[in-house]
This record gives sequence, structure tokens and C-alpha cells, in this order.
Amino acid sequence: MTLIEPPLMSWALLIGRICLAMPFLVSGLHKGICYRKALEEFRVARVGFVEITLPATVALHLTASICLILGIFVAESALLLAVFTMVATIKVHHFWRMSGMQRLVISRVAMANLGVVGGLLIVAVTGPGRFALGWPG
Repeated sequence: MTLIEPPLMSWALLIGRICLAMPFLVSGLHKGICYRKALEEFRVARVGFVEITLPATVALHLTASICLILGIFVAESALLLAVFTMVATIKVHHFWRMSGMQRLVISRVAMANLGVVGGLLIVAVTGPGRFALGWPG
């Protein structure tokens, strides 16, 4: 038994997909437009192989977020973004190594990322709803 009836459920899934996709879409656009700055951020964060990982990150963010918005390959896109977000959170937002205010701030970012992962996993298992292009996913 669901609390939301099917017509409203599809609208909620569409809005949820858009909300989950927007941070990745904006991040991909920013990294692509400000590529040199993104390279430096990746280097400071000690992300390896930045000449490969940065373009791959931009491609993933843009492609997967557009797929989520359009409702195509939703499960695959959501799962890829969930895995990416967990890996990035562990690699970049390692609050357990910090202290004081920095630990508090970074732990909040990490917990917000955990919430995004949860939302992506929910979308991966529920599907896109009625408002989707209807391709696999």
C-alpha cells in the first residue's frame, strides 16, 4: 500500500529525479567550463590520474544527470552516480581525519552526500515513473 496514488507518484518521481540530477548536472557543467580550476581542485584533493578522472567525472555527471531527468537508463544512471558519490565522499570528504570546525563542516557535506546516495538508490529500484521517455532503465 502506498500513500501516494499513481498519478501523483509519477509527478513525485519526476520532481525527485530532477532534484537528484541537478547537483550533478551543475557540477559537470562547472567542471567542464572551469576545467583548469577543476584540475587544480582534483590535484589538491589528491585524486589520481586527473587527466583521466576529471574528463570521466564530467562525462558521468552530465550524461547520468541528463538520463535521470529524461527518464532513460534511470537505474543504471542512479547506481553509477550513487557509487561515484560514495567513492568521492570517502576520497575527498574524509572528516574522520579532521578536527574542530573543519570536521563539523565536512561531516555535514558527507552526510548530505549519504542522503543523495539514498535517494539515488530509491530511484534505481522504483524506476522513473510514468513521465519518462520509456527506454530501458
